[in-house]
Amino acid sequence: MATRIIALALVSAALLAAGVPARAAEIVQDPLATVEAEIATRCKSTIYGEDFADNVDFNNDRLVDTIFNLGAVNCDGVPGGLCGDVGCPHQFYIRVAEGGYFLAANADLYGYDMKQRFGNKVLELKANAASCGRDDSEYCTMTIRVRGARFETISKK
Repeated sequence: MATRIIALALVSAALLAAGVPARAAEIVQDPLATVEAEIATRCKSTIYGEDFADNVDFNNDRLVDTIFNLGAVNCDGVPGGLCGDVGCPHQFYIRVAEGGYFLAANADLYGYDMKQRFGNKVLELKANAASCGRDDSEYCTMTIRVRGARFETISKK
């Protein structure tokens, strides 16, 4: 009898957990204003460099997405003042067809490039060597393909 009650409790808990929807990403209409508001909580005075925002379709859905490089921010008189030991924060916002954007990824990077591979754009990210499972001083180059909102690693060097 006790085994049956435990089994029913486990099945009930599983059904309850399956019925709870996952938290959806927040849709913002103006990602630039959202990121600038976040930076304003960390910096008293800011100067934005020309490579702060990059509007590009990085997930190949024909909608222009936005990448923010927080390393291009002069925060309180310090160029790159938001950067750390493992690079500078980058935020990847994906535009949705229904309108607006959502924050799809955050990454501390030393930089990135957009490359064309087999007719699709891919991101070539320069990250800390630990991202490739190494402990040397050279940065790791990761090639990432984005499909919808899923970031897939193609290669790591």
